[in-house]
Amino acid sequence: MIPATTSIAAVARTDPAPLVTTASDGTIPFALSVIAALLGLAVGWVALRGYRRNDSRPMLFVAAGFLLAFWAPPALLLTYLAVDLVATFSPALEESVPTAIAMTGDLSRIAGFVCILWGLAMPGRSGER
Repeated sequence: MIPATTSIAAVARTDPAPLVTTASDGTIPFALSVIAALLGLAVGWVALRGYRRNDSRPMLFVAAGFLLAFWAPPALLLTYLAVDLVATFSPALEESVPTAIAMTGDLSRIAGFVCILWGLAMPGRSGER
């Protein structure tokens, strides 16, 4: 039985269960974002090669969609980091820039998914589907 005056932190330290660590500094989410961006680039590149090889317009939309959905948000993150340095000098920018960057990233993802859907649903040349 744990005494009522014992803190939760003291109980956690004496617990014999193995420690489960979490990355509170954001390294795991950052690594997952990088992996998703690289996979998106790979799929977009393969789709672009398919477009060039077959001259298939739907593949062009699929390639553009993957690049918009998976590469524009990381590019916007880099833009945010650059603008954030400037925004520290202006309180108005400090509040509005993250919102504008987030909205632009979301709109880019939506446009990318629309391009992918359009490319998959679009009829190709005669006999192509």
